[in-house]
Amino acid sequence: MKPKVAPRQRGFTLVELIIVILIIGILSALALPRFINMGSDARTAKAQAILGAVRSASQVVRAAALVRSQTGATGTVTVDGVTINTIYGYPAGSTASNGAQGIIDAAGMDTSASNNDAITLSGGGASALVISVNGAGTPANCSVSYTQPAAANTTPTISMLTTGC
Repeated sequence: MKPKVAPRQRGFTLVELIIVILIIGILSALALPRFINMGSDARTAKAQAILGAVRSASQVVRAAALVRSQTGATGTVTVDGVTINTIYGYPAGSTASNGAQGIIDAAGMDTSASNNDAITLSGGGASALVISVNGAGTPANCSVSYTQPAAANTTPTISMLTTGC
């Protein structure tokens, strides 16, 4: 009979484990700063999406106003079942009213109590309506502004600021 031989133990050596830990540490040191800045990138992208929605909604309402001859100083148009207040054929820059609203409803943004879009509105009317992205370091500097037209044959002013996202 052959004598029993103890099975060889297999595993990682201490040197191999230290090398693996060092590689993981180096990779995390390089990748971690990129992931930390993702919140700012996400808020910037959200502001860009709001800018696109406001521009598109403005043009859709303008087209509807032209078709329905609602290009006077005030008027209303209905787009997809939503009544929109207009100023010279473009959405009004109103923040809230009873019934019809302006650019916020035209762009389909949620400003209800649940505020699913996580935005804050300020200004509006004759002054610029500022749509700020919640959670930004400086919300006023992470925003889209919409200024309704002040006279016939003019267009709204739409701009974006992302220095505080």
